[in-house]
Amino acid sequence: KSIAGLGITSFVMQASNCLVQVVCNNSLQIYGGDLYVGIMTILNSVRELVMLPVMGISSGSQPVLGFNYGAGKNGRVKEGIRFMTLIGSVYTVFAWLLVILLPKQLIRIFSNDTQTIAEGAKALQIYFFGFVFMAFQFAGQSTFQGLGKKKQAVFFSMLRKVIIVTPLTVFLPVLGFGVTGVFLAEPISNIIGGLACFLTMWFTLYKKL
Repeated sequence: KSIAGLGITSFVMQASNCLVQVVCNNSLQIYGGDLYVGIMTILNSVRELVMLPVMGISSGSQPVLGFNYGAGKNGRVKEGIRFMTLIGSVYTVFAWLLVILLPKQLIRIFSNDTQTIAEGAKALQIYFFGFVFMAFQFAGQSTFQGLGKKKQAVFFSMLRKVIIVTPLTVFLPVLGFGVTGVFLAEPISNIIGGLACFLTMWFTLYKKL
C-alpha cells in the first residue's frame, strides 16, 4: 500500500502530461493549424532532452533522503535537499540560457523546414521562459516522495499540469493570445507551481527537520 501510494505520484505526473498534450494539440489545431501542432511536438522533444539531467538528480535523491530520514539523520536530509536544489538550479539556468541563445539550432535537430524553424524558435523561447523554476518543482516533489508524503506529492503533481496548465491552455487563446497563449501556459505553471511546491516543502518539512 505504501509503495503503491508513492508510485501513484509518478503515474499522476505522466497521466497529466498526456492530458495537457491532448488539450494543447486541440487548441493549437484551432488557432494555428498543423504547423503549430508540429512545433509543439518538437518543443516537447527538446524539453524531454533538456529535463533528463535534472530528473535524474531529483530521482536519485529520493532513496538518499528517505534512508537518512528513516535513520533519523535529519541534518543529512537537509543537506541533501539543499544539494539537490542547488545543482538543479544551476543546471536549469544553464539550460535556459542555451534555449535563449540557440533556439534555432535546437529546432534544427528535429526539422529543416524554414517556417518551422522560424516560428518554432519564437515558441521555444516563450515555452522555456522561467525554466529555472522547474528545479524548485522537482526539489519539492522529490522531497515529498522521498520522505513518504504521498498526499502532498500527488497534489503538487496535479497542481501544475491539471489545475494550472490545462485551464490556461484553453482560456489564454480565447482571451486574445492565440497560439502564443498555449505556449505561455507552461512558463506560468512553472513559476506558480514550482514556487508553491518548493515553499510548501520548505516550511512544512525542511524547517521542521
